[in-house]
Amino acid sequence: MKRFIILFVVLFLISSLFVGCKRAAESPAEEVTGRTEGKVEFSDTDDVLLTEKEVKAFVKAHPVFVEAAKKEGEEFEGMDKNVFKALKSGRQAAKFVEKINKVLKPYGFDMESFMVTYGKIMGTVTYQMGLEMKKLGKANIKSMKDMLDNPNIPEDEKESIRESIEELEKEDDSEEAKAYKKNIAILEKCKVDLKELFK
Repeated sequence: MKRFIILFVVLFLISSLFVGCKRAAESPAEEVTGRTEGKVEFSDTDDVLLTEKEVKAFVKAHPVFVEAAKKEGEEFEGMDKNVFKALKSGRQAAKFVEKINKVLKPYGFDMESFMVTYGKIMGTVTYQMGLEMKKLGKANIKSMKDMLDNPNIPEDEKESIRESIEELEKEDDSEEAKAYKKNIAILEKCKVDLKELFK
């Protein structure tokens, strides 16, 4: 599994060099990530915000993508660092991306937009875990404040405690935080399907 993940990441990076990936015409991800010619302004949340349509399409596309990637990825096993083999593997990577784009197209993705959506989902999961940790920290604010009155604790440690308290008490009302909170609500609706994908 670890080798497959490494292979997948390498192939994704290679794909941007060898193939001009274009978004599918009806990509669900375009609702958020699409750009128009001459557009100069964009939101800080464009690379964060998910839509329910996008997540549902991802859920359907994910098993197809994994199966195709495993099947096509077998060709890359055993490649060494020989220059000619590396060039050959680069051409294989381009073909790999073309094949993956083909299987993803019916779901409204190409490899690039699929990976963007995957990144947004995992970013949201990470953000949600951070919120849970913050809740646990908030429950301990009183005991942290009590530590500030302890004369046995050095001043530099107290300063760190003060900073931690300040961070825990601060409410994050940034546009990015609002986007992640919207994403969490969307992932909650699809949590059964997503759990099946990532189990």
